[in-house]
Amino acid sequence: MDVLWLEITDEPQLWRSLGFTVSDDGVCVVGDVEHRLIGPLPDRRGIVRWGVSGVDDTITDIDGIETVVESASPERPPAATHPNGADCIDHLVVLSSSTPRTATAFEGVGLERRGHITQNHAGDAVDMTFFWAGDTLIELAGPPEPSPDEELARLRGIAYTSGDIDASKEFLGDQLTTPKDAVQKGRKIAAIRREVGSTVPIAFMSPHVRSEDV
Repeated sequence: MDVLWLEITDEPQLWRSLGFTVSDDGVCVVGDVEHRLIGPLPDRRGIVRWGVSGVDDTITDIDGIETVVESASPERPPAATHPNGADCIDHLVVLSSSTPRTATAFEGVGLERRGHITQNHAGDAVDMTFFWAGDTLIELAGPPEPSPDEELARLRGIAYTSGDIDASKEFLGDQLTTPKDAVQKGRKIAAIRREVGSTVPIAFMSPHVRSEDV
């Protein structure tokens, strides 16, 4: 399965103010994934659905995530240059009240588990499972024990790789938190502050490092 696009309830101008290059029709391309900035909806917010390819075209949702299947992979959009330094999606965050249930749903569309951790960067107990969807890493996160409310999964946040996270911080100023050590050894992470007003949690990460470099 390849992730082709994300539909997000933010105004295009907000993303422009964060240093993303956005077309006149509200499309921002990071790496080869389109971000369709559609503005506010009356009853939904954040990443409201995604477009994918490489799965059964009768699928309309994956454990509650509204899904549009493109019957054939269209030509991928050209990469854009973003003043904030975002090069590509580092990972896409999916939240679920029951990660085992959502993981089973992901496996049902052909994704394979690539890793699993039980503690986040703050030392809290979590359940996090990782999947590759084409070139997009999906981080499935939830409570250490499935919640009885059985809330369905949802697309929650996006982390981008920046070739120079210090330059990203300099460009974004107070809109971005100070970079700190990430879970991955040798990497840094910083987040767009909530008061900026995006409906999607956005983070920037320094590039992956080779094990011999850390």
